[in-house]
Amino acid sequence: MSAVQDLPNWQWCTRKFDGNVCAAGLGDATSSMTPNQATPSMSGASAWFTLGGKTAYSNALWWHSFGPNSTPTHLVYDLYFYMKDPNLPEALEFDVNQSMDGVRYIWGSECSYRNTGHWDIWNDEAGRWETTSIPCPVVSADTWHHLTWQLERVNGQVHYISVTLDGNVGTVDKYYNPQQDYNGSDLNVAFQMDGDYRQDPYSVWLDDVSLSVW
Repeated sequence: MSAVQDLPNWQWCTRKFDGNVCAAGLGDATSSMTPNQATPSMSGASAWFTLGGKTAYSNALWWHSFGPNSTPTHLVYDLYFYMKDPNLPEALEFDVNQSMDGVRYIWGSECSYRNTGHWDIWNDEAGRWETTSIPCPVVSADTWHHLTWQLERVNGQVHYISVTLDGNVGTVDKYYNPQQDYNGSDLNVAFQMDGDYRQDPYSVWLDDVSLSVW
C-alpha cells in the first residue's frame, strides 16, 4: 500500500469523534488536509496538513482505512514529513491500528518534542504513553525527513520493534497487550498533530506514505 497520502477518503477528528475521545487534547482544533501538492514534495504529490484553533493543546488526528484485514502480523509504516517551522508542534504522532474479533491492536507512537524529547509509545492496556530511551529532537526546517516504524503482532500482543529517523535506528523492543472488547474490523494508518500551549498554527507535509504488511 503505497502513496497513501494520495488516496481518497481520509477521515479526521479532533478532541472527540461520535462522542468518544479521539485526538484527546483540551479543545476542538481546526484542521485541513489538501492532497496533490507539487511543492514541497518528493513524489510530485504530497499531502498538506494544517492545525489551528483557539484552545491551547488541541489536536487533530487524521487516518486512512484499508478495510478489514486480519492476516498481516508484520507491519512497516514508512513516510517522509516536512515542516517549515518545526518548533511549533507539541508533538507529532504516527500510528498503525489493526482490529479484529473484538480486539484492537494499537501501535501508537509520538515524537514528543515539548514534553519528553523522546519517542513515546502507546501502552493500550495501561491507557498511557510510555517514554522510550530513544531521543526525538526537533528536526530541521525545510527538509524532508524519513521515518520508518517496524512493528509486529505476536502472541496476542503488539510489538514495537524499532524506529528509524533519517537513517538513525533506535531499537525499541517493547510488548504491550491490546485493547479488548472492541467493535469493528479494520487496518489503518494515522497521523496526529498536537497543538502547543499557544495553539500556534502550523503545517506538515507528508509524502511517499506506505504501509507494508505480511
